[in-house]
Amino acid sequence: MVDTHCHLNFNVFKNDYREVVSRSFENGIKFLIIASSNYKTSLKAIEIAKEFPNCYASLGLHPIHVTDEKFEIEKYYSLILENTKIIKAVGETGFDYFHQPVDKEKQKEVFLKHLQLAEKFNLPVIFHCRGTQEKPFEAYKDLLSVITSLSSFPAGVIHCFSGNWKIAQEFLKIGFYIGFTGIITFNNCNNYLLEVVKKTPLNKILIETDAPYLAPEPYRGQRCEPHYVRFTAEKIAQIKKINLDEVISQTTKNAEVLFKI
Repeated sequence: MVDTHCHLNFNVFKNDYREVVSRSFENGIKFLIIASSNYKTSLKAIEIAKEFPNCYASLGLHPIHVTDEKFEIEKYYSLILENTKIIKAVGETGFDYFHQPVDKEKQKEVFLKHLQLAEKFNLPVIFHCRGTQEKPFEAYKDLLSVITSLSSFPAGVIHCFSGNWKIAQEFLKIGFYIGFTGIITFNNCNNYLLEVVKKTPLNKILIETDAPYLAPEPYRGQRCEPHYVRFTAEKIAQIKKINLDEVISQTTKNAEVLFKI
């Protein structure tokens, strides 16, 4: 198994990330992608990746932080040049309208810089999209609008997908992967999201935790850890009515292809 999106670089893991990594590998995790939210967590992701052979980093500035931290592309450029073997993606980046206040133009400006960085180093992008409760799909539509207006764009995954099948199809058409988290195990998970799980081809699915967030059933409400990604894999197998080993094997292969591992 692969957890393609976790935040072991966050403070909640400050005192025991080594133990968490060890538990992950002991429980069937092949490798981890540690996603970042700002420059400080990007540095921490690199630090952890240097410490553990099967941990890799993704660097970026989360859209909720674009107004309180400047995205200095030169600094990220240098980090990638110095750590090419362990940095496997750019992000997470995209659009977040849920957390207030929102500066859509600034988010777009920073997003485009992330794409520029990814194309420069031929790295995939981890895309973040979150709308408001009133307009839950707006961020997805805006991201699609920006991406499809470009003459070229990097490969990537739509992290923690929570849209409907119509939106998922648009991302699949342009070659993106769909990332599912523990949300799909929740007892109150939206039926339209479960439909996406059912209809998305297995060779375009990645599994992820978003640890420390979104712990799956039966750990919902607790701190999430990377090896809990198994519950997401089990739910996918249940929905698609296929063998769990098939889900694990194919999603692992998908991760290896996207992140070039």
